[in-house]
Amino acid sequence: MNDIHGIQPPAAPRPIQPTEAVAKSGAPSEPVEVPDTVEISAAARLAAKVQEIPEIRIELVERIKAEIAAGTYESPEKLEIAVNKLMEELLPNL
Repeated sequence: MNDIHGIQPPAAPRPIQPTEAVAKSGAPSEPVEVPDTVEISAAARLAAKVQEIPEIRIELVERIKAEIAAGTYESPEKLEIAVNKLMEELLPNL
């Protein structure tokens, strides 16, 4: 029981001393500019494209299916419009 010294520490607190010398320069260092970058994953790009797809108009799809089945969907006017749009898409500078 001779080693009990009460609740006080055996010595007064001392300041912490650095173990290595710290290099001090006269001027503060300049901040380094690091450019921000963003990388978008392939999955995120695909998800964005999916959001751009318009909603399916079921009534229009059903009507066109019925017209195709009845043989009344195709007409010379519709074929001409389709060919013109295709040509504009394939050859936009003509």
